[in-house]
Amino acid sequence: MNICLIMDNPETSKHPVISLALRHLAATHTVRLLDVRTLTETEAIDLERTHAQADLYLLKSHASQALDLAHFLEQHGAVLLNNWAASLACQDRVLMAQRLRDAKLPSPQTWHFTTLTQLATDHHKLASLPFPCIVKSQYSHRGDLVAKIDTNIQLQALAQTWGQEPVVIQAFIAGDSWDTKIWVIGEQVFAARRRTPLEANASKEDVTIASHDIPKQWSDMVQAIGRAFDLRLYGVDLLLTEHGPMIVDINSFPGFRGVPNADTALVTLIEDEITKLKSAKQEI
Repeated sequence: MNICLIMDNPETSKHPVISLALRHLAATHTVRLLDVRTLTETEAIDLERTHAQADLYLLKSHASQALDLAHFLEQHGAVLLNNWAASLACQDRVLMAQRLRDAKLPSPQTWHFTTLTQLATDHHKLASLPFPCIVKSQYSHRGDLVAKIDTNIQLQALAQTWGQEPVVIQAFIAGDSWDTKIWVIGEQVFAARRRTPLEANASKEDVTIASHDIPKQWSDMVQAIGRAFDLRLYGVDLLLTEHGPMIVDINSFPGFRGVPNADTALVTLIEDEITKLKSAKQEI
């Protein structure tokens, strides 16, 4: 089978999890890498047209040109993991909030603003804004904006740097000073906890949670996310509050760095998908 990894970072092929998975897959399949980092949407599509369509595409990118390419490929019958709509809903936090709301999954109340400047200059909106709150870039990307704002003065200062950034505002919900990270690879669920990055000098070291110690409530919640978003590979950020766990972010196809045996789980999922594709072809 032919497998193509769509990516936007030349270091992806050297990633400690991804590289191991690719090496294993390459032993029995043809594996091709497509780095769209320096390409426009049109250039990415034109480049992919020079190749025979892969049997399975792995979409490991949030870049707009990668998502546009994924959409184009799906329109021409390609199979993607994760698919275009699921990946887009994780990249666009407005769509993410809508999906969570429609699925009745617990998440903070969210507002959308065209730019941070638009919010900063709208006195009516500012008057109704709950402080403290969390401001985030609407579109998830490397180095995106995520900050806790306690006052209007802080928001105005932030707008000096991020004024043209499309943003969402999330209601601040007090947690237990830890972020809970959940990763899902097919049917396998992994978890760890990390001090919240909103605290000064917070450690970035993960405290791994053994699979048998992951609460069923967490597992059920993240599997419900997978069904609502149609995701097979994803990460979820949970905040543990006095009202129970709250979903604050979802990442389509994270790197799974530091997740025990993630490369093996990733290969197993991809092999399962390939088996399904072979069976489907035999039935035609």
